[in-house]
Amino acid sequence: MAMQEKIMNLSLGEKLVAGGGVLMVIFSFLPWHHFSADIEGIVSVSFNRSAWQSPDALWSMLAVLISVAMAVVVLGPKLANMQLPNLGTVTWGQAMLVGGVAVLILVLLKFISETSYLGFGFYLGFIDAVAIAYGGYLLYTEERAAASH
Repeated sequence: MAMQEKIMNLSLGEKLVAGGGVLMVIFSFLPWHHFSADIEGIVSVSFNRSAWQSPDALWSMLAVLISVAMAVVVLGPKLANMQLPNLGTVTWGQAMLVGGVAVLILVLLKFISETSYLGFGFYLGFIDAVAIAYGGYLLYTEERAAASH
């Protein structure tokens, strides 16, 4: 089966998580915080901060890393024949739900910690975090529906 076919055969939840993980990496390098000031037309100062930089970079860095891990969990078995380990009493659907919610909470913590001067990268990251959380929820519900049959 060709790579394009494998990607097209992903469920909506898998597409949201995998695509969201890839996009979160891209969005993490965009300006999450932007500040500019103009002093009487003499001096103009402007700077941008990405998700990897202060303020409170820990929250956004963890969100990006969890997003990437979730994308690997979705794409690995489908595209690279990767075998996922048994998680014991936790299912992979549950893990994806918790991971998606964690990504959203971490991005919200980044927002709460510094609400001033938000850049467009933050807003894209927030929308992406919502999509990843919804994808995790869909994967959880897909797993529960499959288990009940």
